[in-house]
Amino acid sequence: MTKALRSLILALGFVTVLTATASAQVAIGLTGGVNSSTLTGSGADTLDVSSGTGGGGGGYVNIYLGSKFSVEGQLLFAGQSFDVSSVSVTQGYLEIPALLKFYIGHFNLFAGPAISWQVSCSTDLSATTCDQAATSLWSGIAGAGLQFGKLGVEAHYQTGFSDAIDNVNASVGAWYLMGRLAILGSR
Repeated sequence: MTKALRSLILALGFVTVLTATASAQVAIGLTGGVNSSTLTGSGADTLDVSSGTGGGGGGYVNIYLGSKFSVEGQLLFAGQSFDVSSVSVTQGYLEIPALLKFYIGHFNLFAGPAISWQVSCSTDLSATTCDQAATSLWSGIAGAGLQFGKLGVEAHYQTGFSDAIDNVNASVGAWYLMGRLAILGSR
């Protein structure tokens, strides 16, 4: 982990702690669901790429900043898969998204960055795709959700800002459908 990245994570943590002390309402819960992922970008256009289905889940902390806004941090495991030139690639990532949410009643819109670290990679052939896969990725998330008390559902798109494979201009793009359960607190 680079020094700049470590400083950014510490600064985000500090802001989150300061915000949590100023806010009266915090929700902690679990989230999980399915995704459809593929490679996108000019490098992916030259490859024979098709999408695959994966899943993931983890926990979240949502800090409400009044009635219209909240800041949410998540710690997730995400399994993503896609086919490249008839080779199936399955990757597992530890992800940390930081989302800003805007509420209109039970409906919310959200967006924010995420950083992911690869924790597993496998192919159905002895291809070198996993050897060339990036071990950390930056991405952006945008989506919408519905929250009714302790239960919720969200759909979002996650697009990579960094290349998923070394020397190939291609990033991972994934659609997610996630369910949510607040364990402590609720909206």
